[in-house]
Amino acid sequence: MESNLARFVLIIWCFVVLILTQSYTASLTSILTVRQLEPTITSMQELIDKEMVVGYPKGSFVYGLLRQFIKDGSKLLVYNTTDELHQAFSKGTIAAAFDEIPYMKLFLDKHCLKYTMVAQTLRTAGFSFAFPIDSPLVPDVSRAILSVTEGDKMERIEKAWLGKHGSYPEATSSLSSSSLSLNSFWGLFLIVGVASSLALLISASMRVYEPRDSMDRNSHH
Repeated sequence: MESNLARFVLIIWCFVVLILTQSYTASLTSILTVRQLEPTITSMQELIDKEMVVGYPKGSFVYGLLRQFIKDGSKLLVYNTTDELHQAFSKGTIAAAFDEIPYMKLFLDKHCLKYTMVAQTLRTAGFSFAFPIDSPLVPDVSRAILSVTEGDKMERIEKAWLGKHGSYPEATSSLSSSSLSLNSFWGLFLIVGVASSLALLISASMRVYEPRDSMDRNSHH
């Protein structure tokens, strides 16, 4: 009888180990798949060589910048909102999109699991402020710009409006939902604990009653 109980407990634990192994393997595969998201296009030259269509925001200077590299205007597709950009990607209408980095970060905040931003950037002349000659505002504006760019104020502004760099809620929630812990298997461990406890109680009760039976037999003799 005790050997049967031992086999019963062993079978249950083997079943638990099998479930844990399969679950953690699937979870690890899911996490690695998300973290290994890499762009299929990595350079402007690749887009030009393959004659792929790219997107750009309406009313932005990005169009003029792209025209310096892409001579065929039919390879440029305009979009008005980030939702239109997402639809263009989903339908395969465009292979890549160009926009200012802050807007790209906002787009990735919503769709970071499907898209990524490559490291290569196109340099522009930037923005400037024009003042009349000998304007008294020039020193004040220059000092104000330096105080923002050289200190940590720019970083605080970026975090306030664009969120922390590389921290996307959708990706974080997805990874956290796919991660496993002991709480994920509390029901399984409860069943194993109850089964093991019952087997232990049955085995202990058998050991208690066996000496009594032998004592009763000896007293009758």
